[in-house]
Amino acid sequence: MEMPISIIELDSSTKQENITLILGKNILLKIIEDLEKQTLLKNKTVKEFVSIRNLCHDDIRLLIEELIKEEAFLFAPGLTRTFLSFAKGENLNLFFTLENSLKRYFADSKLYKTLEKEISQTVKRKFERMPRDELQTICSSFMHGFVGKVDEKWVKTENKKLLSIGDKINEKTGFEILVPSSILLCPKCKVILSTEEFTGAKKCYICNKNITRENAKRIYVYKVNEQVKRVWEKNLWFEAYMARLLRKLDCKTWTSVHVMGASGILHEVDVLAIRNGTILICECKTGKVSRNDVFNFCTKISDLKSHIAILALIGELPEPETREFVRKNPAIIRLENMGKREEADILNELRRRLSIKA
Repeated sequence: MEMPISIIELDSSTKQENITLILGKNILLKIIEDLEKQTLLKNKTVKEFVSIRNLCHDDIRLLIEELIKEEAFLFAPGLTRTFLSFAKGENLNLFFTLENSLKRYFADSKLYKTLEKEISQTVKRKFERMPRDELQTICSSFMHGFVGKVDEKWVKTENKKLLSIGDKINEKTGFEILVPSSILLCPKCKVILSTEEFTGAKKCYICNKNITRENAKRIYVYKVNEQVKRVWEKNLWFEAYMARLLRKLDCKTWTSVHVMGASGILHEVDVLAIRNGTILICECKTGKVSRNDVFNFCTKISDLKSHIAILALIGELPEPETREFVRKNPAIIRLENMGKREEADILNELRRRLSIKA
């Protein structure tokens, strides 16, 4: 029986969002997609990447994490000198932006401990004479690990490490995660101008000269595919991977969306799936999970009136009490320790829990 539906546009706001409405007898779901994330997930290379069999298994996942960390560390030797050369003046906010960026990448390294000590000795002299727009440029570059005098020998040694890890990933997955690239330097100061080709000229932070593309010195290196790195650092890979598994079970899926609950509140949902009129939501966690994370997920399940929910964890729940709480909730399928499980095993459990015949 067809349901009479009238759609009346109240204003132009709907044109600015990608909205899907799911209408059932006792349910209405409004799904709003994040266009930036959807564009990233539709990238051909990203789609190939999240299709890797056993992507969440420790044997593959830990290699990828090591590779991304190693790439960030590639430029570390030059960071101390360059950072301290700009540690002048009284611009505390920008100073700590740089400090926090370094801590994010190198907190566990001896380099950061040395740097932290030197920072404490120069904290009274920060960015005194440098124009703010130049400071912003430097901060932006530091947050990507791309500023610093380069030790060419070090870069070549680190590049070999990258290639070694990349080869291991390729051997296990058949996926080429590294792409050829180059670092463009000031020929005099050996400061990084860019990590990709550019047009026009770039200004050297040390000698203040404009360096053209033709005059720049190049070091040829490899780096992690930029789209793959973005999807990994945003943890979108795990969501896309789980969505792929659910599609194998004949589910229609949406990844990384906001869904309006009965309360009128928009909830961020990692994976939303529908199969034979059954609504399923999936929460994907790659790191540690707190008790509050679990309770918030239960609230989300209730507000969205989801029939089934999946708690997909690379690791495990924090303590026996929380695990028991989840076990007593029949609407939740608990997938723990996915980092140690084969994809076929995960699919078989999902079939069993969703009562799907093989």
